[in-house]
Amino acid sequence: MSIRMNFSNTITNIFIQSSVIYRNFLEKKLEPFQLHSGQIFILISLWETDGQSQNDLAKKLKVSAPTINKMVKSLAKNSFIECRNCDIDGRVVKIFLTRKGKDVEPKIEEIWSEMEDLFLLNFTEPEKMILHQLMEKTFNNLIS
Repeated sequence: MSIRMNFSNTITNIFIQSSVIYRNFLEKKLEPFQLHSGQIFILISLWETDGQSQNDLAKKLKVSAPTINKMVKSLAKNSFIECRNCDIDGRVVKIFLTRKGKDVEPKIEEIWSEMEDLFLLNFTEPEKMILHQLMEKTFNNLIS
């Protein structure tokens, strides 16, 4: 007779459940801006470096090209970004922020800060540092 795993008590389950709840909170906060949680990572990347290709974004954000394509279309439809052919290689499409995409940055930063505060509520500074290190290790384990 084998002992059954208690899935609900695993770190993976706690992490996934926390991620789902976190994402739901974030989605509600982004709703007034007609943005979804995955899309803000494209905006964040473009705020850092405007004019990236979809392929560059897919690699940087570690998602598939079709996923990026879908998000880019939605962001363009809502006027956060625009797509332009590359001056050097006309086959490559570069993604650029519009005025609306630039203007929403401080609002997203505020939401991000609120979410960070909620996520880390009741943590001491040392606990925050340890959690950061553990999350980085987890991330690196998953991408390797």
